Amino acid sequence: MKGFTQCEKGHFFNDNLSECPYCPKGQAESDNEAKTEFIGGSDGGNSTETDVSTEKTQIFGGNQNDGNDPTVKINDLDTTKTIIGGTTTTAQPGSKPTSRRKLKGWLVTFDNEEFGMDYKIVEGRNIIGKKASCEITVQDGEVTGSHALILCRKDKFILSDEMSTNGTLLNGDELTPRETYDLNDGDSIRVGSTTLLFKTAF
Repeated sequence: MKGFTQCEKGHFFNDNLSECPYCPKGQAESDNEAKTEFIGGSDGGNSTETDVSTEKTQIFGGNQNDGNDPTVKINDLDTTKTIIGGTTTTAQPGSKPTSRRKLKGWLVTFDNEEFGMDYKIVEGRNIIGKKASCEITVQDGEVTGSHALILCRKDKFILSDEMSTNGTLLNGDELTPRETYDLNDGDSIRVGSTTLLFKTAF
């Protein structure tokens, strides 16, 4: 190309320049020049903090500082490096540990979606209602925020109406608010205009 020169590494640059602006400056060892460096276990622990070049991408292993080390200050970090942290995660101070509850059953309905919807019933309390915070959120204008409760304890299921505006029906019978009723496989629950078929997982 007219007006351009190609360096030994294949870069094209304006021929009025004395050297390639894209090649690293200074004399670097060919096997160590601008290479990705693994720090923290994947390179056998051979790299040290003193031989880290600012032209290298660093990948830190899971045993590296996760931001909680008070000896490492933000100002000590080199902003010219790409740093990929390890995969270890630590709980945030004050956060509650997440616990999973065992799947015990399902509620299935075809009233609100053409191809049907299913909701998981897990061990413990399962609130049915319109609020997003409910375990079973039903988009139905006749459903109250916290409409009904399904409690699973020791593989037994109990249903109760939670003082809902339009009531809860179990197999066509209206429930007395806050009274508990046994729930069995194949039972039908109606909240608002939505019918939910109950199925156990065992």
